[in-house]
Amino acid sequence: MKHVCYFDVNSHDEDMFGNLKPGAVIRYMQEAANLQLYETGFSYDEMYRQGRVFILSRLNVSVYADLHPHDKLCAQTWLSDCHGVVFNRFYKLLRGDDLVAEGASVWGLIGVADKKIYRATDADWQIHADTDTVGIDMPKRMAHKDVPFTLCGERTVYYSDCDLNGHMNNTVYADMLFSFAPEIRTGEGRRAVSMNIAYVNEAVCGEELKVYTADVDGVRCFRTVRQDGQINAEAEFIIE
Repeated sequence: MKHVCYFDVNSHDEDMFGNLKPGAVIRYMQEAANLQLYETGFSYDEMYRQGRVFILSRLNVSVYADLHPHDKLCAQTWLSDCHGVVFNRFYKLLRGDDLVAEGASVWGLIGVADKKIYRATDADWQIHADTDTVGIDMPKRMAHKDVPFTLCGERTVYYSDCDLNGHMNNTVYADMLFSFAPEIRTGEGRRAVSMNIAYVNEAVCGEELKVYTADVDGVRCFRTVRQDGQINAEAEFIIE
């Protein structure tokens, strides 16, 4: 079942080029999902009190149009093909009759204390899955084994980045990584039209992340690494 809600684009989500920040696109999508859970009595806060949280594993977003402050958006989101320990969620953003962005995501339901992985059949909500999908592919993994990454900077995980679980919120990653893209620093790029992010290991408040980047055939690749040497996230952006 699709959940539909409406947003006016916030002026504080405008970037230095006059477009909607890439992280804001993701936030509008996920806020629609949060509202669907809230309205069924299964909000993030309620889940946390019950000792469970959703953890985002992979996210793929395509943006088809420039978005600006005060644009009126219709957000659609729905669960589809949830099986085993996998929760698939899809999103669409429309401005009037025009599809301006869409996304696909893969989630897991995890125990806060014991890190138990719950199955889709363990979710006690009243949300019925929809069979619809979106027009973008969700690759199972990124082929970054031989990518010639170079260190481009470091980024501390701040209080303002973190969610109730004490980790960097998944919507922060897009803006953080986009800020390290050489294209926007030289003015050559204006907008992220495609974002593919794999969330590998969480980053806690106060942690210092090393950020690596590479250009592979016009695709801006990123990798962030935690202080313990574990990969935190990997991503691919197409910037125009």
